[in-house]
Amino acid sequence: MRRASFAWTTAVAAVAAIAVTAVPASAGQAGQAGQAGEIGYGTPGTGEILPYPGQEGLIWIPDWIGDGGAVTGGAYTAGPPVTVTVGCRGGSGGAGEVRVTFTPYYGDTTPVEFTVPCPAEAVDRGSAVVTAEQGRSFHVGVKASAPDVHWGLTVTQPDA
Repeated sequence: MRRASFAWTTAVAAVAAIAVTAVPASAGQAGQAGQAGEIGYGTPGTGEILPYPGQEGLIWIPDWIGDGGAVTGGAYTAGPPVTVTVGCRGGSGGAGEVRVTFTPYYGDTTPVEFTVPCPAEAVDRGSAVVTAEQGRSFHVGVKASAPDVHWGLTVTQPDA
C-alpha cells in the first residue's frame, strides 16, 4: 500500500524541484538574475544521472542541472532507515561538486549535510542514511558549484 503512491510522490518531488528553482529573486535583487544569493537557476536535464530506484523509491529525480531539490514525505515510520543518494557529473567548466542538505521535519530535525564531488567525465555518488522517523517528511536541497553541473537524486526505503 505504501508504495502505491510512488508515482504521485515522484511527481510531487519533480514539481517541488522545479518550484524550488523557480523562485524569483528578492526585491533587493529584482532584475539581477543569476546573482549570488538568488534561489535557483536550475533546469530539468534530459539524461539519467541516477537510475530508477524501483519499488523502494520515495523520490527519483533522474537529471537536474544547477540548484534544486525536493520536498516530500512518505517514509514508513516503523520501517527501516531512509537512504538519500545524489549522483553528479561536472559541467562544461570541468569538475565541480554539489552540496546536499537533508532537512527532516520529524524526529531529530538537525540537517544532514554531505558534499559529492562531480568529475568532468563520469558520475560520482554520495549517500546519507537517516532514521525512518526523520524520513517521514523532509526537504532535500542541492546546491551546485556551477549552473551547468548535472545531478540526480533518489530517496529510498526498503520494504519493512
